[in-house]
Formats: sequence, C-alpha cells, structure tokens
Amino acid sequence: MERSWPVLYRHVAPDPSVPAPPEPKLVSPFGVRLVDPDSDDTALIARWMRLPALVNGWEQDWPDERWYDQLKAQVESTYSHPYLVLFRDEPVGYLEFYRAAQDSIGEKYAADPYDLGIHGAIANPAMASKGFMIMILPKLIKSFFELEPRCKRIMFDPEFENVETRRVFEHIGCTFLGEHQMPNRRMALYTTPRTPADVPAPLA
Repeated sequence: MERSWPVLYRHVAPDPSVPAPPEPKLVSPFGVRLVDPDSDDTALIARWMRLPALVNGWEQDWPDERWYDQLKAQVESTYSHPYLVLFRDEPVGYLEFYRAAQDSIGEKYAADPYDLGIHGAIANPAMASKGFMIMILPKLIKSFFELEPRCKRIMFDPEFENVETRRVFEHIGCTFLGEHQMPNRRMALYTTPRTPADVPAPLA
C-alpha cells in the first residue's frame, strides 16, 4: 500500500528544548501504558477508531497502516505520546498527551511551552456510559501537575458540536475559552489551570 498520508499533521511549532509529556502515575484500578506500535496495540486502536461512536468524535477511521505510521511518529517525538488507558490492567481506551504550544491549538490562546493537552477515547461503551472519563480525567490532571511543575494548564479541544464530550469537561470544572475555527474543523477550547491566574487569554 502506498503511504501518502501525513503524520503529526497538527505539529505546527516544534520546540526541541521542551521534553516529551511525562507519563502520568495512576493508582489501581486505573492505569496507562505507552503504546507499542510494533505490537498488537496498533490493530486494537485502529479497530476502536472504526467504531461508530469514535468515528463521530475523532474522524480517524484510518487503515491499520496509517495508524502504525501515526503511532510510530508519536512515540519517536517529544510533541505527543500515545497511551492505552487501563482499568484493572485491561485496555479500555486510547489517550494522547501532547505539548499544546507545539500543536495547532497553540495558535488560539496565549500558550506556554510546558502546557499539556489531552485527547481521549473510551472504547468500551458500557464504561463510557458510566462516566469513565469523568472519573479518570481529574486523576490524570492531578498527576500531570505533580510531575510537571512548569505546566501551568491542561488543554482540551473537542469538536464544537460534540455536546457529550463538552459536558464532561464542564462537569470536571474546566474553563471555556471559546469556539475557534481551525483549517479542517471548529473546536471548543477548554482548560484546567493550575491556579486561577493561569487561565490563558484566547487570541483573536
């Protein structure tokens, strides 16, 4: 298969002086594991992303080969790292932790180089319906602030029409920074700041 697709297409402002996102530390029964693209992880993630519920939110129902290239590029970068989210040691979803200032969303607010962003997808419908993201996101945020003292805020950028995901961020107390037009989508920008003074100003 000819591979003409882009990888890390949102990585618009590389900054090699900033290290990769740290790996969060969670207490059982929750956990995370760095994706191994050369294992069965790639096929698992690609299969999840073809589920109708995730296609609607992610629009990344790519072939396994494209997912391999994307995951491999992430693992080898300092911009974004892919993880499996675990519950009782079983994979139940996919997470991406990334440096928001290096991402295209960094052009929409007053970004700091050590800001972190989170993308998440819970593949297990039963767990998703029971509010698994509401349970795990505060734990991830707490761990990131403990591990990365220079991180002032955690960023989230769901599709503006993704009402269910937006409710999750509002439920956990995120600050809304407005809707913003991106090259291929319109997003709703949210943040969880370390302190109230760390809420960033949106850019015009």
